[in-house]
Amino acid sequence: MAENTNETTENNLDDISKTTKEEGRPVNRKKTLISVLLILLITVIVFIVFFNFNDINATIDLIKTVDGRNMAYALLCLLAYAGLWPLSLCLIAKKNSFKTHFLDNYCIGLSEHFFNSVTPFSTGGQPVQVYLYTQKKIRASESTGMIVMNFIALMIATNIFAIAALFYYGRFSEKFSSSTIWMIGLGFAMNLFTLVFMILMARSKFVHDLFVRILNYFCKFKFIGKHLSKAVPAFNNYCANAQAAAKEIFSHVWSFIAAIILKMIALVFYYAIPFFVLRALYVDLTYDVLPFIILASAFAITTMVWVPTPGGTGGIEFAFTTIFTTFTGVTQTIGLTGMILWRALTYYLLMLISFIAYLIFEIMVKKNKAKEVVEGEVKQ
Repeated sequence: MAENTNETTENNLDDISKTTKEEGRPVNRKKTLISVLLILLITVIVFIVFFNFNDINATIDLIKTVDGRNMAYALLCLLAYAGLWPLSLCLIAKKNSFKTHFLDNYCIGLSEHFFNSVTPFSTGGQPVQVYLYTQKKIRASESTGMIVMNFIALMIATNIFAIAALFYYGRFSEKFSSSTIWMIGLGFAMNLFTLVFMILMARSKFVHDLFVRILNYFCKFKFIGKHLSKAVPAFNNYCANAQAAAKEIFSHVWSFIAAIILKMIALVFYYAIPFFVLRALYVDLTYDVLPFIILASAFAITTMVWVPTPGGTGGIEFAFTTIFTTFTGVTQTIGLTGMILWRALTYYLLMLISFIAYLIFEIMVKKNKAKEVVEGEVKQ
């Protein structure tokens, strides 16, 4: 998560190689652009596959007739989710007494979606957030632990929804065949493992030391060591930073619980989006089934967390269509159309909102630097 290089360039979008030892990984414009193009390519391939088994004209006709009111409700749910998402990070940053403004923390928290969306396994957000904090003169050793704790709060929240969704396992998994049922087990296992692993890394020195010893053992093999040896010091530093911050944050138990609750509230809005999308397609869903739709959404997303493509593209579309055609009894065409509208909101529009938040943060940083230069000249 940290780069061992010499200096930080003023334009962090152009050069990934020049950062200080304490700073996180800056944004690389070329790599980000390639990732976005890769997402578009994967999306095109996925939709070509889907439309080979479905009538594209019927889907287009359905999209043309969507109910505007319910689509507006779906959009409002997305905006509520996006608006609530950064608040847990703002809360944790405040408890850590960071010398950052609320808007700084808010934009950094919201920018996470964009960088997660363009990286495999949604892992790009945290390293970039560390880097963004260094632009506000917060050491990576301080921001790393805080961001890890925010991620743990999220993982606790998602696992609560995932466990609740398992009570309806039979109904949600009904259309998974014997050749695809393993996806559910893998997804839920990975989601739970990630939570346990992050907690152990943040709290247990014994587990931290054990993993370092295991990594060092594998480094003895020439082929593996050539690639892994460089990562061991970074991993060791990452764990040390996380544990130092975790000790401080866990001393504010109620604040951490509040962060979990904030994530859960945000996720309720996120998981509710399919309900209004399906209603927009004139599916007869009453509000008493909204809690089940929320759990079905959690089930679908958890099932596909293992997919290594950016944003789980390819897997999440399959899970959404499979689960919601089963749970609501709608036709394959309506399920596919609902998936397209849902994906447009929760992935592409959210990515755009997140990118705008990142740009706002960069503009604020540049204005602050310009102000500091002017003040410095005045003093001279």
